[in-house]
Amino acid sequence: MKLLKNTPKLWLKKFPWKKKSSNKYSRGRVLILGGQKNMIGATILAAEACLRVGVGSVKIICTKETLPILSQKFPSALKVEINNISFLKSFLRKERKTTVVALAGPGAGKSSKTMKFTEEILKQIKYVILDADSLNSFQNKTKKLLKYLDKNKLITPHQTEFHRLFPSIKTNLSNKEKVLKFLKICKSNILLKGNTTVIGSPNKIVINKHTSSELAVIGSGDVLAGIITSLVGDKKMSLNEAASAATWVHGDIAKRHGRGLISEDLVKGIPSALQRLKK
Repeated sequence: MKLLKNTPKLWLKKFPWKKKSSNKYSRGRVLILGGQKNMIGATILAAEACLRVGVGSVKIICTKETLPILSQKFPSALKVEINNISFLKSFLRKERKTTVVALAGPGAGKSSKTMKFTEEILKQIKYVILDADSLNSFQNKTKKLLKYLDKNKLITPHQTEFHRLFPSIKTNLSNKEKVLKFLKICKSNILLKGNTTVIGSPNKIVINKHTSSELAVIGSGDVLAGIITSLVGDKKMSLNEAASAATWVHGDIAKRHGRGLISEDLVKGIPSALQRLKK
């Protein structure tokens, strides 16, 4: 098992920059499962981060209630109203021909519906990043989640979410030790958030210390999830590379901003962070 420090040298050569020949189709499509009316900000933060980093288009799964709000607040994202599992199944069968990356969780709400929707996305979409309530909804049903996790899936829990899913793993272990325990039971990918964020895959672990205490703010994880999702794809980055790059960029924006950071500042900071990285 390789143990590596997170620096741009690890992944910069694979960073999927826009080219002169790029168009919105070549840049890839992302599907986001959000949709709770009282948490719609989380969905928007993730979707905007995704677009700013460079994916070609984002489509948000929403409800009859949230569709008009999203249309007004975030016109540049596509939306689809899906209220039941049967419609989702048929929608995904058509969508998966062009969509290979999905982000499930930001603003989705912890519920059996979120769990069922997430399961269907895991079954039908190749690359899936699981965040927030798409993880929380599997509390006490971890075995059900584990059967869908493979080399093309990534979970992004913070400490509390991790221990909801894996209560048998001791809380006093370091993040690196927790990730090693996870990798023994699941050959997938994990980004365990914390003061020291650890990105784990079956063949390597990346330790990220390029961070700021200012990231301890609501919505920060939604922005991180959006950045990761934009970088993943067959002709883009692997999940470990994307998670490592996104965590570094996320931390870099926060370090540059300094005190008083809110999550909207992270989204606004993406363009200048990309310019620094390009140089």
